[in-house]
Amino acid sequence: MKKHICIILLAALLCLFACQPTPDSPIVVGKDQSAMIEKAQEDSPYASPETGEQAVDWYARLNAPERYTTSLTSAGGHLTVEVDAPVILPDVELPVVRIAPYVFTDEDAQRFVTALLGDDPQCVTSEDNWRTRAMWDKEILQLKNDLDHWDEYGNLIWSGFDTREEFEKYLQGKIAKAADAPERPETAPLTWEWETPNVWTADGKQETTDRYIAFTVLNEDNSESSLAIDKASEYSRCGLRYMREAGSDVHFPYDIDNCWQNELSITQEEAQKIAEEKLRQMGLDHLACAFKKNIRSYRGDSVVEGNRYEPFWAFVFTPTVNGAPMNYTFQPIVEPTDYNRVWQYEQCRVLVDEKGVAFLEYDAPCAVEEIKVEAATLLPFQRICEIFEKMVLIVDNNADIYDYDMHDRITSVRLSMVSIPEQNGGGLLVPCWDFMGESPWFNDTPHAKESIGSDGTYCYLTINAIDGSIISRQ
Repeated sequence: MKKHICIILLAALLCLFACQPTPDSPIVVGKDQSAMIEKAQEDSPYASPETGEQAVDWYARLNAPERYTTSLTSAGGHLTVEVDAPVILPDVELPVVRIAPYVFTDEDAQRFVTALLGDDPQCVTSEDNWRTRAMWDKEILQLKNDLDHWDEYGNLIWSGFDTREEFEKYLQGKIAKAADAPERPETAPLTWEWETPNVWTADGKQETTDRYIAFTVLNEDNSESSLAIDKASEYSRCGLRYMREAGSDVHFPYDIDNCWQNELSITQEEAQKIAEEKLRQMGLDHLACAFKKNIRSYRGDSVVEGNRYEPFWAFVFTPTVNGAPMNYTFQPIVEPTDYNRVWQYEQCRVLVDEKGVAFLEYDAPCAVEEIKVEAATLLPFQRICEIFEKMVLIVDNNADIYDYDMHDRITSVRLSMVSIPEQNGGGLLVPCWDFMGESPWFNDTPHAKESIGSDGTYCYLTINAIDGSIISRQ
């Protein structure tokens, strides 16, 4: 089935970042990145000492405490920000690096297939009837369970059905399809046939050099796995998506409460080694683990007590340059403006259980073009605090605008790297300060309670560590 990509012109919601040491407005468009690079090379009391030491003591160099605490209230009185957070610093020099979007080669794709699907994957040839009887039976069993608990939670999960009778009719349709399903689908060896997506814009259908391939393979145990690879640069970006059980509802949950009893027989450390070995096989050695937690994966986006899917260890891997890490935040993209195209952060999301990797999604790979500054000169931590305490009450402060109370909690302060888009479609990796935390924005229902950034992955403010400008992560 052909993939359709609709290109939608998005309004510019936020400008990118400021390039002035003392911001006087929430966000100012900054296009003179050469000035920032020059500042990163300045000599100062906080510059990189030429000692040749391997480990960098950023606490001493920037006069940074191990913990930062303060309490702030906005001018309108509706936004309060409580900070009680560890200050987390790397132990390596932080560079300034020019990067560019990377397009997968055929060799890359072959390596991904071998690592995820084996040496001789057998592809299911039928697009219309590829699901086996066993796959249908598994889904039908779950649907019957939801029907048995219709009044308890089934009607919440299947909110698209107005009545129990409608859902019963839907279930009978699935049972009819299962009756005609093959015990084992027809297969053939993998052939590399890259397809061209149908790209439509306001000007009509567009020609493109973007390519993709997607296939379902039959495993030795008669289970089926799926893999889709995008080799793109014009209308979408490179990426891949692997699912150990084709057509399953497993997805990477970005913000799900992880207060559950760990039922996995493998430890987090063991699961991380499994994920890291898979990335090594794929040739993604430049990625390092930036986030980990135990999760439950639910059908769709429903979070209903008592309706648990299988548990997983969840990991996010982000790039490193010369050992300098990129932080992981809940915000995955920078919206387009009149200056830049939409920019997606490079990252790989992995779910692992006792059987191995159940889900792997890798987006927006980039390649290093040039290291502009090997070891950047950064502003002292006190100056960063002054900027934070002013700007966190201004940037995205909808509480004062719409007269409702918000209480943000900053739970960690991290010095790392962030990629910012340039006008030519490339990007620049720069040192930054991320102020991470959560807001108790609760959805008070009998079945769900939500909180923005409940796992501490929401970034409330990102400050350029070189010049103190604000970097938008929206």
